Amino acid sequence: MHPIYHTKAVILRSVPVGEANKRYWLFTEDLGLVVANAQGVRKSNSKLKGQLVDYSFIEVDLVKGRDIWRITSATNYYNPFLMLPFDPLARSYIRALTTVERFLGREGEMHKELFGHIEECSRCFNYKFDSQIFDTLVIWRVLAHLGYISIPDDNKELFLSPLNKTFSLLDITTTKKMIKDVNEAISHTHL
Repeated sequence: MHPIYHTKAVILRSVPVGEANKRYWLFTEDLGLVVANAQGVRKSNSKLKGQLVDYSFIEVDLVKGRDIWRITSATNYYNPFLMLPFDPLARSYIRALTTVERFLGREGEMHKELFGHIEECSRCFNYKFDSQIFDTLVIWRVLAHLGYISIPDDNKELFLSPLNKTFSLLDITTTKKMIKDVNEAISHTHL
């Protein structure tokens, strides 16, 4: 008998598999990156169909099979796009999720702080932030959480403060430095 793992997750992306199944890339709070299948989720009478929506947060039960994880149940507890689907920060949020998937690495590496950061980003849609600065800060923090950017002591506050407070700390020079850090990290990793 296989154990059932219950965890929070954000759905990074999904693709159809076979006639009625789907494969999901989940960034979970307790297990890190997990690629899991949901059986029959594309059928019209599927109970999971409305719960497994790309870019939303779910509470999920997973079972590790011989070759792949399986989703046995899920409850969508927060979908940022239901509240503000056309918010300019939505593209930055999706870009942050894409960055997480791209740089996260292999399955099973746990990153609880990064999961908290992504959850915090998804709740910033109702703030009136400049979308370019939001994009820069969010991706800079993602790469810093994953160890691709080292944070000097004078920038610790930019990394540790809540997002809504961090924006007051940013100036043009700091933002340009963050953009340079992100570009260098991407260039050095060849990802």
